[in-house]
Amino acid sequence: MDWGKLKKRAGIGGRTHAGHFVAPTFALDLQPGFVAAARLNISKRLVQSVGVRELPAGVLAPSANKSNIADLAAVRKAISEVIQKVGSSGSRVGLLIPDTAARIALLQFETLPDDAQQAETMVLWRMREFLPYAPEEARLTFQIVGRQPGSLEVLVVAVRGSVLAEYEAGIESVNGAPALVLPVSVALLPLLSDGDGGQLLLHLCTGSLTAVVVASNRLRYWRTRALGDDLQTNLAEVARETSRVLATCQDNLGVQIENVWYCERASGEGKPAIAQALAETVGHELRPLPPKFLPPAGLPAGQGEVFEQFGMPFAGLLANLN
Repeated sequence: MDWGKLKKRAGIGGRTHAGHFVAPTFALDLQPGFVAAARLNISKRLVQSVGVRELPAGVLAPSANKSNIADLAAVRKAISEVIQKVGSSGSRVGLLIPDTAARIALLQFETLPDDAQQAETMVLWRMREFLPYAPEEARLTFQIVGRQPGSLEVLVVAVRGSVLAEYEAGIESVNGAPALVLPVSVALLPLLSDGDGGQLLLHLCTGSLTAVVVASNRLRYWRTRALGDDLQTNLAEVARETSRVLATCQDNLGVQIENVWYCERASGEGKPAIAQALAETVGHELRPLPPKFLPPAGLPAGQGEVFEQFGMPFAGLLANLN
């Protein structure tokens, strides 16, 4: 996928603003059940080292509205351990947070004011219907991702300020405030293929499924669903959700899906069963995301498998430098 302008404006910063992409030299991915980290070589576009540490159950429970981190000390301990494994954190830290901690929407406008503050006010006003908290509590970023005569399509990412503060507190010992914050599935988008045909990304991470549709280099659909802990229930829900997305693409968006990309970053248990159920629902091959800019052989011994299971978002950060 060619992000175009979006790739330069995809971070969460102040209360409301048009965001920007800052290439991190070190990235942390905080998800239920694990903390992953990677040391990135920006000039060579390589992941130099990658590691992961488990989080005890219940330590991190993503929510857009409620407290996310139940045990800050446990999160910091896991971060410290994974940094020891991966190496120096570098000068620019990127923070990837769970999709379910954010609210992401595609909004349509006839136009937006040229004045940045007025445009931000208008976007935040429209975003209020997607937020389970008061709009003034949002830390929000937005970017125009589509233009047609008399119509603008705007991608908006919002995180409650108190929620984002928890994640920032978890990594404050790393190197101060993060230079970049993204919902984790946003980091995967640069790995999608270019072209006019519809591209469906299914990202199954611990506790959630995110479905994203891109067509003609435009983001057309985004939906994240929380999942429970029961494997059989999740199998059925993932299959139903995939069917809903395909029906929406065909009936409402007029998009014919050409490729279905699949990225699973959950525990090893049940992986083949979930992948098989999805393949049967979709009706054709599930394609793994390509690890652009990272030959697995280039990693230190023993880290290739860790990257394959947890590291695709880090490859996406590097792909975004194109």
